Amino acid sequence: MKLEDPQSYYAERDVAHTAQGDIHAGVSFVHATMFSPEFEAAGARKRPDAADPDQAVVTSHHGLGVVLHYTCGITAQPPGTSGYAHEFRLIAPIVSLRTLKAWGMKNNELRKLRDGYALQGFMYLPQVEPVLLDGRTKGHDEYGGHAAALIYRPATVSQALLDHAPRITRLTADATRILDAALIQTYTPNNFDWHALAEPDLSDGWVDPR
Repeated sequence: MKLEDPQSYYAERDVAHTAQGDIHAGVSFVHATMFSPEFEAAGARKRPDAADPDQAVVTSHHGLGVVLHYTCGITAQPPGTSGYAHEFRLIAPIVSLRTLKAWGMKNNELRKLRDGYALQGFMYLPQVEPVLLDGRTKGHDEYGGHAAALIYRPATVSQALLDHAPRITRLTADATRILDAALIQTYTPNNFDWHALAEPDLSDGWVDPR
């Protein structure tokens, strides 16, 4: 699930409130854990995890995040319905493929992501303005300039905190449809081609169209 043109992923947004597909900088992703030295990862899909299990609450990552939903149903609010349904948004971290490799992700899965194959729990994202994570590095490797949203590893972030994390861009309509397809693939037993999904509502849903 990948768009051919990297420039077709991101767009400016005029709507003031938080909406699905918004990308914020400076988001802290935390999770609670317990010390469990006997645990060993198994199964076909092992998730990279940089957490330190000695701590009860871990800030596992601080950086870019994409809004997966802003209502309980992961859908846009009906036009004219003002305000948020609740205080919290579900945000997925965005990391470079180089970071995923450093966290232990295997080359075959990284290449699938880079080349646009659907990989359960992830959404491919290109590193083009303003989503730049690798910075200026010497040389080149096969994963430079590529990133992914970790759909399987979201965090619940309060709107009050999100208001202090600047929104740098948002996903375009086609990229939002790919995000919806990744959400369906990750959290339901279904799997849809993103081309078959409805156009997302990118309008200001809080404004009554009448």
